[in-house]
Amino acid sequence: MPTEPETENDMRFHRSDLPGILIAGLAPVGLTLLFLNSFDVWGHHGTPLLGAMAANIAIGGALLAAFTRFIRNWDVPFASIVLMLVCAAAVVGLQKAGNDNTGANFLKWLGLVGFLVFNISVVLQILGNGLVPALNQRAARLAAEPES
Repeated sequence: MPTEPETENDMRFHRSDLPGILIAGLAPVGLTLLFLNSFDVWGHHGTPLLGAMAANIAIGGALLAAFTRFIRNWDVPFASIVLMLVCAAAVVGLQKAGNDNTGANFLKWLGLVGFLVFNISVVLQILGNGLVPALNQRAARLAAEPES
């Protein structure tokens, strides 16, 4: 039996889906733990705060994971994530050392710029690799249909 050729719209998992699977599994858990530790809300058992917060984080993580299929170049997003982690670690180190906040404020702004670069690079790749080709395919399909 001849097999059908694989198309670009093939819905099977590929190696390029691995970052999305990891993000879907690890990001919401990590962000939830970060939230609980940052605001020291471990004792809010039985209140709607934890459920609402976990749901919002999970939805954001799932959306990010779903759209990672359209991210082809991971250099800039990974570099900006590393920049944010280094800045956060340096700020914590400076604060524990008791130094003035001038350096810590600069590092906070640098981390904010890293977050901005991450978001811009991800959104541009999602638009360029996901939305624009889908719109082009739709326009080509509509142009190929005979007028009725």
